[in-house]
Amino acid sequence: MESLTSILGSNVLSESDSAQQKAYVTYAFPRRNGDNSIVSDNSVTLLESRSVISSLGTTGLRTWEAALLLGQFLSSDRGSAMVRAKRVFELGAGTGMLSILCAKHLGVSGIVSTDGDEAVVDAIKTNVFLNDLDASRTSVNTAALKWGWPLNGSTFLEDYGMDVPEVLLGADVTYDSTVIPTLVSSMREFFDLNAALQVLVAATIRNEQTFETFLNACSGTKPLHAATNRLRSTV
Repeated sequence: MESLTSILGSNVLSESDSAQQKAYVTYAFPRRNGDNSIVSDNSVTLLESRSVISSLGTTGLRTWEAALLLGQFLSSDRGSAMVRAKRVFELGAGTGMLSILCAKHLGVSGIVSTDGDEAVVDAIKTNVFLNDLDASRTSVNTAALKWGWPLNGSTFLEDYGMDVPEVLLGADVTYDSTVIPTLVSSMREFFDLNAALQVLVAATIRNEQTFETFLNACSGTKPLHAATNRLRSTV
């Protein structure tokens, strides 16, 4: 009872303070041989929030399930072939886990990790440093990008440190129906810059209606419609 009383009487962090408590987390996406033996662990170490609190706008402080699943796919033979030696651009990168995985283990020629929140972009830079990518051949460029803002093809290299991308990544970017129009608008802009663009979007479907809103928005754009049809056949 004394111990219980002590715990109950201790100061409890507020919701906002709790969301800012961080810990080092290592995710591994092992590559295996045909005999199922592990070739490499493809590990990524991140400093991220221990709490998942979306109501306070902290969605970018934690690695979400869809990013982990997309990381598993990209680490497979089929997935790695889609990004190897390619220029990759990630929307709503959050902790930057996917971008770091691509730069550290999957042999991309270049990658830009973006988020709409400047504080989240700063956190991505910290995670890039933790994985020793600043001194590597393939570094991760970071930038703030708000969905729906126009992209300038003539200054793309200057703005993002990389030529127009060949692959666009997004994980758990369809969670809110109110941001889907601007998300799809940005995806359309990327297709305008590169008609051969490949788009990989991973989503945890928490609300069927919200995901249908995303698919319906994509259906109004021919390349996005084709891309989502390929995605449906893959999942």
